[in-house]
Amino acid sequence: MRVKFYQIILSFFFFISFPLPGNTEIHGRLYPLPIVEVEKILFQWLSDSGFEVTRRDLEGSQVQLKGIKENETRELTLRPHSSLASLIQPRFFFKGQPAQERIAELWTYLGDYLKGDEIVSMTIPEEVPARVKSHMESIVCIIVNTGAEEIQFTGFIVDRRGLIISTAHDLTGVQEVTIILANGQEKKGRLVKSDPHRDLTLIDIHSKLNSSISLARVRGPLGNGDRVYSIGCPGNHRKFLSGTIDGPLRHVNRLPLWQAEMEIQPGSSGSPVFDSEGNLVAVVKGRYRGSHSIGFLIPLPTILEFFKEK
Repeated sequence: MRVKFYQIILSFFFFISFPLPGNTEIHGRLYPLPIVEVEKILFQWLSDSGFEVTRRDLEGSQVQLKGIKENETRELTLRPHSSLASLIQPRFFFKGQPAQERIAELWTYLGDYLKGDEIVSMTIPEEVPARVKSHMESIVCIIVNTGAEEIQFTGFIVDRRGLIISTAHDLTGVQEVTIILANGQEKKGRLVKSDPHRDLTLIDIHSKLNSSISLARVRGPLGNGDRVYSIGCPGNHRKFLSGTIDGPLRHVNRLPLWQAEMEIQPGSSGSPVFDSEGNLVAVVKGRYRGSHSIGFLIPLPTILEFFKEK
């Protein structure tokens, strides 16, 4: 199951260390958390620990948090590694001298934070528009067997000749996947192309299909508060979700993303997102790990660029 796969990935992240330039004694660690989430939880952690905290923007979308309390100073440099992962580089001082032994407290806190991120059941969404429901047959469940774990996510048919779009972040080194159609039929899929930066992949199952989701019906840009709907395959069961766009389009690691207030479960990555008229507007990228009701969406223009490129 995908939950077990995440546990393996998390344990892997905990022990990756990166030396800071110019000082081999100071290391950073990579965590599977977007930088906006890392900044929020570490700012709160420092405040709750009695530090007076300041924030400073650095070059390359980096952020520095600095906490001061009596004779102790803690500096945290946060750098986006990808849209959903961040490098954390700490420097702790006590009475002006390096106190790197105290950094273990930081790693313990982050480890506990991630371990406590359990899956909760979805709430039933409001009535889904008929034009959104009409796309159900075009949704596919995708399964990848890595040899150690079985990973499950979602995709959607964009060409009745057998082309499917999904996310790319679980497909590194994978050439073949299993596609489960709406009628339960299984097909072997081949990766045609993959773009790790955009987090999109194109899969071909070489089959004639009865339905697809049009990439030609383009609506205007989404706005804050707009209602959106998604169909995904969490747990290999097709489910409807609804939510709202939460804020303006943002750029993370040079990738445009919508943030949506929407329940996202493991297995939902790659799910198509629609407006109330059934127009494709985005793809589910992932969720904000500290919350079960905040998701990140890849906007339609990014999908169109990816699909049209050879």
